[in-house]
Amino acid sequence: MPDELTERWIAGWAAMRGLEISTNDGWPLIHVRSASRRSELICVAPGVEEFRTLLPHVAGDPAAMLTVVGTDLIDYRSLPLPEDVRVDRHDETLMTVAIEPGDIHVLPDGLVATWDHDARITRYHVREGDRIVAEGAVGLHDSWATFDAVETAPTHQRQGLGRHVVSALSAHAHRRGARHAVLAASADGRGLYASLGWTVERELLSLMGTSPPQGGVRNATSQSRRRSGASGDARLP
Repeated sequence: MPDELTERWIAGWAAMRGLEISTNDGWPLIHVRSASRRSELICVAPGVEEFRTLLPHVAGDPAAMLTVVGTDLIDYRSLPLPEDVRVDRHDETLMTVAIEPGDIHVLPDGLVATWDHDARITRYHVREGDRIVAEGAVGLHDSWATFDAVETAPTHQRQGLGRHVVSALSAHAHRRGARHAVLAASADGRGLYASLGWTVERELLSLMGTSPPQGGVRNATSQSRRRSGASGDARLP
């Protein structure tokens, strides 16, 4: 079924990364072409039976991802999976916030912030000497901001750097005319965004193909692991 929020997220994410979007079985297929996956087919609450018919798109293909978006995915998570399909992520959510002018949280002493702009995306880095210790990115599309790749180095966590990065990106997006923002957050990042006023709107469940293991049929709550390179705070390709 059509879903305006999911469409905004897909459009913003694809625009900021310069990704091609086509259609497969009526659903958007994102040509990610990254180290973690070649493509991602995204469907919105299609119903368990239709979702089952989409599994062959990823079965046995470790570079293909199938993601379902909805407000309650319990039936999808309990769906038995064939041996050549595995759960890649089960804990992500789409979150939104109304962007308002606000103060940027102060950086601790010894850290320096830098910006990197291009036509599609703005990246923000916090550095300690030559080392990046926190970062994030934002892209604007149709007055909405899409946040991505917000992460903090393990050695610098719990120092307010994630809060600083998000507030800096929010201020930048507001100056550029954005009044709403969306992102895909993992369970690890959700608490940070919630403390900054972000609201959970949708759940995500992502499956990928794999070589058939020894053993029986699994379900979509088992064998979950985070995709390679993910930050824990936002969705990375």
